[in-house]
Amino acid sequence: MFLNEKNIYRISAISLGFTSVITQIIVIREFLSVYNSNELVIGILFSNWMIMTGLGAYFGRFILQDKPITVVLLQILIGLLPLITVFSLSFFRNIIFTPGRMLNPFEIYYSSLILLTPFCLFSGFMFTRISYFFSALRGRNLISYIYSFEAIGSIAGGLLFNFLLLFIFSTFTSLKILFAINLILSILFLLGFNKTITAIATGIVGTIFLSFLFTINIDKYALSRLYPSQEIIDFKETPFGRITVTKVADQLNFYENGITLFSTGNVIENEENIHYAMVQRDNPENVLLISGGVSGVIKEILKYKIKSLDYVEINPWLIREGEKFTDNITKSPKVRIINRDARLFLKESEKKYDIVIIDLPAPSNLEINRYYTLEFFNLAKKRMTKNGVLSLSLTPAANYAGAESVEIHSVIFSTLKKVFKNVLIIPGDKDYFLSGDGHLSNKISKLIESQNIATEYVNKYYIDDEQIEIRGNLIRNRLDSKAKINEDFKPVASFLQWKYWLAHFNISGNIWLFILLIPVLIILLRMNLINIGLFTTGLTSLSTELILLISFQILYGYIYQMTGIIITAFMVGLAFGSFKFYKFIGTGIKTYYKVQFSTGIFLFLLVSAIFLMNYFSVSGFIIHPVFLLLIFISGTLTGTQFSLATKLLKGSIATISAVSYSSEIVGSAFGALMISAVLIPVFGIFNTSFLIGLLNIVIALLIFVRYRKKI
Repeated sequence: MFLNEKNIYRISAISLGFTSVITQIIVIREFLSVYNSNELVIGILFSNWMIMTGLGAYFGRFILQDKPITVVLLQILIGLLPLITVFSLSFFRNIIFTPGRMLNPFEIYYSSLILLTPFCLFSGFMFTRISYFFSALRGRNLISYIYSFEAIGSIAGGLLFNFLLLFIFSTFTSLKILFAINLILSILFLLGFNKTITAIATGIVGTIFLSFLFTINIDKYALSRLYPSQEIIDFKETPFGRITVTKVADQLNFYENGITLFSTGNVIENEENIHYAMVQRDNPENVLLISGGVSGVIKEILKYKIKSLDYVEINPWLIREGEKFTDNITKSPKVRIINRDARLFLKESEKKYDIVIIDLPAPSNLEINRYYTLEFFNLAKKRMTKNGVLSLSLTPAANYAGAESVEIHSVIFSTLKKVFKNVLIIPGDKDYFLSGDGHLSNKISKLIESQNIATEYVNKYYIDDEQIEIRGNLIRNRLDSKAKINEDFKPVASFLQWKYWLAHFNISGNIWLFILLIPVLIILLRMNLINIGLFTTGLTSLSTELILLISFQILYGYIYQMTGIIITAFMVGLAFGSFKFYKFIGTGIKTYYKVQFSTGIFLFLLVSAIFLMNYFSVSGFIIHPVFLLLIFISGTLTGTQFSLATKLLKGSIATISAVSYSSEIVGSAFGALMISAVLIPVFGIFNTSFLIGLLNIVIALLIFVRYRKKI
């Protein structure tokens, strides 16, 4: 019989990985739509997720009844809890907290911890339980076997969501389907355990409940709770996040991942975004607009007698929503819409532009920071004419803001000065940085009048050129002339944005990090060297994923689907390492030490490979397979080390399963919080890689000294 007890545990492990990875992707996306999407928030979410999963696995060893059928109950729970978690996030956000108010890190920490705990605890508990029962059934330690099956499920779940569910179904429809899959599996498991009557009853109740779920539009109701007093006109799940369109009176508001992109009818911002830069040249011919075109700025650009406007917007769904609800996407033959990553487009294009306008948010995360770096400005300059002008903006205005905002302005100003001879700051609703090698003027109203451009706000009736000059000089005088340069592989601006966000709540970054370090240090002090090695492995694996993903964006250009492929390649390596590879190299402490040491060396080789690819500007034909190979090796080393640890640790199957799984998970949690939010912004990608590699070598040497008589 196919559904014998052994196969039930195998399928249950696969479904655990399948459900966990899809739930994690959806839950993280939903949290980022409600909270601020910077690296610290992402780190908090991943950290809470992994810590609670690790605790679930750890405490699972104390609650092991001799009733394997309880796996069925867990199967139903991990299918249902994601629905409850995501709905609760939307439902309670504006009940517990003031609508529209930005949450501080502590509020994000404890609210996400509360919401994530039920699913994470049960999924961690389920891993320990499956490992215990399957090993007991086969009469030997098969924790690594279950670990590999969970990885296989994660591969399947990641591929299904990234390449199918995301494009076809809404968030709650995907979660309903996930629940239906787990419900069907639980019924099949009941039949496998010869619980026919219970299976029939579960099927009837489950069908009724599912029918009810599929008849109501949970997505729209949940969104209405997030946008009180606004009518939800439309929403669309895209690979880049959820686009939501709301209406208040006659105004339409466009949101992406909960962040306001623009509102229709905002004439002041549209005019400032465009005319400050455009009037700097008498007859601009070719214009490049990076993002922001849906807001209405294209119409402002077309007031000039240009030959062409190339509008680069990575998210094609945003263009479609704009065309659906506004007339801001003009059908002029002068306008060419390009749905690509702007950096990749600039690398491959040979066209020269008179004006380059970057209409993006401040560099609040590593993804956006790519458009504010020395390397990007150099790339843009290569695609500009001799007297071309580049424009970008920061907010809030530095002359009204605190020290953190001044730091950000200083870094961007210094970085621009490294590339362009002239940098001019024009204060408006935001601070506009105009850069170029030719002459730049802050006499905006005179330039507008001389070129006879029709505007409602940017003209002599509303702006004073003398005041613009005075305010611009005040801002410039506050800037630090010795500020650091923002680079691709050392994103200083992103870290400063994180500091600015914390300063908004009068929270010191040092105090916050110290508080977070305390529980990690307590956990480490209670571990033996084998578990510390696993902790380091978990930290390294997640760090390597982040380093490779960020580096891929820098070297090639951000393509969302490639993120899923890279993560899947890691899971393939994880499954291979935990299921097969360790069998070829032995299972003793000597092998464990060597793998730990090899992981450190691998980090050195990894950063060397990234450096060489960047230095020689290798083609995408080489970059893709190299990155996939590197992430596969990282997964293999992680899976191998986990399997070796399960063979070396002493105690019952339940204890080994719980302790090994939780040690690796807690290490990943620590890595999630520290790497992207602190180490990479402060030390840069290369130095961070060396630090993590050195950490692995130090741990390997400690293991060698501690167990040298056995090696």
